[in-house]
Amino acid sequence: MTVQVDILTLGFLIVTIILAAFLLPMIWQMKKTAQEADCLLGELRRGLPAALRDLQETMERVNRITAKFEKGVDKSEDLVETLDEIAGSIRHINIFLRQDMYRYAEIAGYLMVGIKAASKVFSQGAKEKETKS
Repeated sequence: MTVQVDILTLGFLIVTIILAAFLLPMIWQMKKTAQEADCLLGELRRGLPAALRDLQETMERVNRITAKFEKGVDKSEDLVETLDEIAGSIRHINIFLRQDMYRYAEIAGYLMVGIKAASKVFSQGAKEKETKS
């Protein structure tokens, strides 16, 4: 039975040595990885506040630019409305000039023809009075 216990002990010893041969490098690698992670976290702790400040400044700049852009868009909208009103006024003037001014010119022409005719009638009437006198 001691032989069996010795074989069993030897088997456990071999398994323990094999496990230790695999586990020890893995434990050392984990320790090394943990140290590198700690260094990385330290660098992040030092660099992150500066990066966050830069990001905050950038966001403030973007907000200012956005506000200026919105003001420009508002002014552009006002300009477009003004141009639309001007175009409407020009349309009304165009309609006036086409229709009403034509009528007024026609009336003025008729008035001139009437004045000429009246002046001829008056001049002939005056000539007839002179010839009769």
